[in-house]
Amino acid sequence: MRPLIDYENLSEAELRDRIRRARERAGDRLQLYAHYYVCDEIVELADVVGDSLALARRAAESNAEAILFCSVRFMLETADILANRPERLAARNGKRIRVMAAEASAGCPMADMISAERAEAWKEELATVVDFDEFTPVSYVNSSAAVKAFCGRNGGVICTSANAQKVLRDAFAKRPKALFMPDSRLGRTTSLELGVKPDEIALWDPRVKAPLGGLSPDQIRNAKVILWDGFCPTHQRFSAQFIRDLKAKNPDAQVWAHPESQRAIIELCDGFGSTTKLIEVATNAPAGSTIAIGTEWKLVQRLQKRFPEKTILWPGDDPMICVQMTKSTLWKVAWALENWLDGDPVNVVTVPQDVADDAYAALKSLLT
Repeated sequence: MRPLIDYENLSEAELRDRIRRARERAGDRLQLYAHYYVCDEIVELADVVGDSLALARRAAESNAEAILFCSVRFMLETADILANRPERLAARNGKRIRVMAAEASAGCPMADMISAERAEAWKEELATVVDFDEFTPVSYVNSSAAVKAFCGRNGGVICTSANAQKVLRDAFAKRPKALFMPDSRLGRTTSLELGVKPDEIALWDPRVKAPLGGLSPDQIRNAKVILWDGFCPTHQRFSAQFIRDLKAKNPDAQVWAHPESQRAIIELCDGFGSTTKLIEVATNAPAGSTIAIGTEWKLVQRLQKRFPEKTILWPGDDPMICVQMTKSTLWKVAWALENWLDGDPVNVVTVPQDVADDAYAALKSLLT
C-alpha cells in the first residue's frame, strides 16, 4: 500500500495530474462523488456533486465497481446499503460496489447525537407512558446505519431535508404520531409546515437527568410529534439581527435558509429548503438581486463566485464551515485512487448485512 505521507507535500498541479491520470486508467469502473460542502477543487473534479438525497439516489443506481466519496461517514453507509441492496446485488451476480472514503475520520456531529442504543432506550422509556406502536420513527439521513436499522425494525423511515415533508406526511398516513431524530430543527419546521400544532410537538432532551427527557407524561400523551433534541452545529450560527438589519436596509432582499436552522431564523426568512433548493433560489434570482443564503459557508462562497451580478450574503457575522467536510483533500483523493488501482483499496465502508437489511427497509423512502 502506498503511504499517505508521500502525498502530503505534492503541489496542487501534481496532485491534479495524478488524479487525472488515475481516473483515465479507472474509466467507468470508478466514480468520484462529492457533497456540496467539500472544497472547490474537489467539486470541480467530481463525477457527481449533490446533497444527501441526490448522492444516495445516484449511488443506488451506480454501475461502477467502486465509488470514492468526499463527504462524511453516514453518506457512505447509506451509499453502501443502497448500492448493494439485494436486488442490485442479484443483478450483478453478487458483486458488490466498493464504497470508499477519501477521509475515514470524517463524521457528522449531529449523527453522533443519537445511537441505536439510545434510540432503543428512548423507545423503552416512551413505552412506559404510551403505546409505542402509535409512533412511526423518522430519522434524518444524518444518522448512523445502526440508527437507520432501528427505524427499519420499528416500521420507520428515513428522510432528507429535500423530502422531509413527503416522508413525514406518509408516516402520518400509516400511524397517528411520529418520533423525529436526531435533528429537532428540521423536525419542528417540517411538522409545523404539515399543520401540526405547536403544542402537539414535544422536545425530548437526552442531556437532562430527569426522566422522560424532561417531559411530563401528559406532554408525551398529547404529542403528535416527539423530537430528539439534536442539531447541526454548522447551521446554528445565523444571526436574527443580521436578517432584520438586512431587511430594514433593503426591503427587496431575499433571505433563505436550510431547515436545519433554528426555528427563530426560519420564521424571519422568505423561504427555506435543502441545499439543492438554496442553489436553485440563487440561480433563478434576477441579476441585481440581494440574497442571503443560510447554509454552509463554502457553498455560499461558491455561489458568490458563480453569480457576481448578484449580491449573495451569508446571514451572520461569523461564517461557519463544516470542518468534517473539509477533511477530504486533493492529496487524500489521489492517495485513495492510486491505491485502489494498485488493488489496495483504502477506507472501505461496509455495513454489516444484518444492519444493512434493517436499514434498507427504512431507506426505501429515499428511492420514491
